[in-house]
Amino acid sequence: MTFNHLVLIGGGHTNVLLIKKWLMSPKLMPEIPVSIISRDSHLVYSAMFPSVISKSISLEESLIDIKSLAKNAKLSFIEEEVQDIDFNLKKISLSQRPSVNYSQLVLNYGSQTRIPTEFETLVKNQNAFPIKPFLRAYDLIQKEDIFDSVQELPFVIVGSGLAAIEVSYALRKRWRSRSLKLLCDSRKINNKILKSLLKFNIDLVENLNFDYGKILLCTGNNSPLWVQKKLLDTDSNGRMFTNKNLQLKSFSGIFATGDCAVVDSAKRPASGVFAVKVVNTLVQNLKKDIEGGSLKKWFPQRIGLQIVKVFPSHHPKAFAIYRNFVFGPSFLFWILKHKIDLNFINKFRSKRLIMKSSGKNISLNDCRGCAAKIPQIVLNKSLINSNLDSFASSPEDSVEIYQNGQDIILQSVDGFPALLSDPWLNAKITTLHACSDLWACGAKLSSAQALISLPKVERGFQSYLFSQSLQGIKSTVEDHGGELLGGHTFEARSLVNKPYSLGIDISLTVQGILKNGAKPWLKSGMNDGDILMMSRPLGVGIYFAGQMQNINMLNSSSEIINNLVKSQQYLIDEIYFFQDQFRESLVNAATDITGYGFIGHLKEMVDSSNLYRERNNLEPVKVLLDLFAFKAYPGVFDLIRKDIKSTFFECNKEIFDKIHKGNSQQRIINFLNENSLDNETFNQRIALLLDPQTCGPLLISCNRKYENTLKDKWYKVGEVVKM
Repeated sequence: MTFNHLVLIGGGHTNVLLIKKWLMSPKLMPEIPVSIISRDSHLVYSAMFPSVISKSISLEESLIDIKSLAKNAKLSFIEEEVQDIDFNLKKISLSQRPSVNYSQLVLNYGSQTRIPTEFETLVKNQNAFPIKPFLRAYDLIQKEDIFDSVQELPFVIVGSGLAAIEVSYALRKRWRSRSLKLLCDSRKINNKILKSLLKFNIDLVENLNFDYGKILLCTGNNSPLWVQKKLLDTDSNGRMFTNKNLQLKSFSGIFATGDCAVVDSAKRPASGVFAVKVVNTLVQNLKKDIEGGSLKKWFPQRIGLQIVKVFPSHHPKAFAIYRNFVFGPSFLFWILKHKIDLNFINKFRSKRLIMKSSGKNISLNDCRGCAAKIPQIVLNKSLINSNLDSFASSPEDSVEIYQNGQDIILQSVDGFPALLSDPWLNAKITTLHACSDLWACGAKLSSAQALISLPKVERGFQSYLFSQSLQGIKSTVEDHGGELLGGHTFEARSLVNKPYSLGIDISLTVQGILKNGAKPWLKSGMNDGDILMMSRPLGVGIYFAGQMQNINMLNSSSEIINNLVKSQQYLIDEIYFFQDQFRESLVNAATDITGYGFIGHLKEMVDSSNLYRERNNLEPVKVLLDLFAFKAYPGVFDLIRKDIKSTFFECNKEIFDKIHKGNSQQRIINFLNENSLDNETFNQRIALLLDPQTCGPLLISCNRKYENTLKDKWYKVGEVVKM
């Protein structure tokens, strides 16, 4: 089925500028679904990377958050690496997920460092590494910091171009003592720069006939392997030739810009200036191509000014290169370069790039995922009014629907509005989140049924959204040894907002099995003397709230997303393994931390346990929490200090306020170190415990003798004591 779907390949400078252009001028955006596929969620502004290496600026100051930018411009963001593109079938193959179809394409995947033949083995053995991808290269450079000594073997930079030269200067600023050697063809380097390199104690060498440490390759650019296999019309660096309209000659509807492409009739060396200059023509040609209009021609400038920072110890300076002339080094050139770079990066820091909510109506700024829950107070009141008191007083994560004396089948239902604009990944996360209810009861997934609401959009694109979602659910269920039994779909009647993939609502009914006479873990089994142990950090809701406000989240993004797509079934399997060893049950009570935050779900456990204990003439219990024991994802406390919180936070705070306002001796939840904390620190810690979690941690109450057994994958946060 054919459908309209514009896909941007790569998070290169032109693509991020294109998205910004749409965000600032929505009328320029095509009236069709748009997605961007990028290997990384953040783009390193390459012109500032040497400054990052030199420690003149932080890595965060050089980053552009592609994911947030795409979200604000209402594009679907897919964080993946392209493996191949079938230009005839209009299909994009990805590394670990289903392919994506397109109608129009923009290629701006940049380039990768060319690995000369003589360095291939060194790269394979991790003795050498390329400058691209920048984030990986910077990580490896940081690991070399401990070797900044005259006694260490030299660090070698390979390359004769301006990139290798500027990186050499940057490394000398970073490492004052270590020997630096630039392996290059000195005949290609201007004499003024050669003298400067020697002045900065950067030795020039022509071969590797000496002992060395690590090698950094700045050896020019090449196209990815999948492009090389396509046998497309390319130059010697693997850049695809386009016509003056920026389209590939052999295929209609495919545009290519940046380091991966060059205009055939106006060949130019790769340069960041073209990414900035080309975007005005590209944005118009895309819209005209989709609407059937005539395209504009683009004529790149012939010569550009290049500026190379030298990073001296005190006053910053830079060379300016125009044609074959080299000027400087001068402070004025450094000021000019600094201003250009700052102006560029500030375009993506503007508050104008943040979505504004429209009045009091529901907007895309409202938190999604499990933060789209009904408040606990509203839920319980409604259950009581409906004569379903037991669901309010003794809630369980899943319920028993069958047993034969040996095996027990449990069932649960869960779901929420789309958390992510990537329909496949969103479906995978929603499925794992639903499975968490089974894991919280000690069960293993056996089957699932899905209820999917799709936005009312063009039929072909609706089919794409549906199939991506189904494949995300099916693959996740089957990875856990379960089976997708079927389900139901319906078309939403609410107004459709872009990105259309956020219009998907998924709910799942999941069934799990307890084998060999095992009993389900309940919330109501807490015992005096138990300890509370958790499986993951907290802060998912705060992270997504920060992302909505265009706050750079590089440090937390990868860890959070990795956890969101990671199963916790292995934790359950391990507990059963230990139980077989000890011949007794390890878990007395359990739940999973989701929309009501840690405090809300812990309250359910304590209330359920005390109701059970009252019925059995046992003394009630309460919980003592260690506020400093709780783990948060990287950067979450920084966001809390900026007053970033989920839109569901206030609802969860009502639960906490109701608990905390009473006599401290009568509270069911207390804090071991409350009196030693100032109000600000206490409130920050509580904010973490009130944050709604999607695919959140499991929480178990167990005998304290098992702490050492479980501590490799669980961590203690509190203890259960008598009231």
